[in-house]
Amino acid sequence: MLSRKKEEYRQYYLNIRENFSPEEIKEKSTKICQTLLSLPIWQRANTVMLYVSVRNEVDTTTLIQAALKENKTVLLPRVEDKIDIVPYKIKRFPEDVSPGFAGIPEPIPQKALSWHEEIDLIVVPGIVFDVRGGRIGYGLGCYDRFLKKMDAAIKIGLTFERCLTYALPLEPQDETVDIVITEEHIFRAEK
Repeated sequence: MLSRKKEEYRQYYLNIRENFSPEEIKEKSTKICQTLLSLPIWQRANTVMLYVSVRNEVDTTTLIQAALKENKTVLLPRVEDKIDIVPYKIKRFPEDVSPGFAGIPEPIPQKALSWHEEIDLIVVPGIVFDVRGGRIGYGLGCYDRFLKKMDAAIKIGLTFERCLTYALPLEPQDETVDIVITEEHIFRAEK
């Protein structure tokens, strides 16, 4: 029953996101990314894991380019064996990525190195987040399994204000983020 409820949330918020115009996405994404770039946790982070945005997600291009320009170690996720996320270090963007699992841009293994060291900050994708750090993604559980192993990293969700709710129906295996940033607010999860 809970899974059905999660699927309803997933579809509802995907529909909201699909109705954003490219101009809205650009404007809201710019505000969200500027907020993250101004935070001390971003400025202190040496190794950041980001994702390449798709399907009207918050556009992360600015973050990837800023992190490379700031000489941070920049990691992007690659889905391996259809279930496991493996971070890969890139040096150039977009040259080091190409369409991968489910058509999502991923690091090209011949141009990137898999990463097995500590990560300071992880920007986590999601369809909808709540103010307590809960998230619902695309339903495969890839990020939940990955985040479970990343205790030391600060986990940040980026979302549009209209894709934020007070409380999501989460299950025990669902991992949360520490901070959620929208174009209007920053929410710090109480853990």
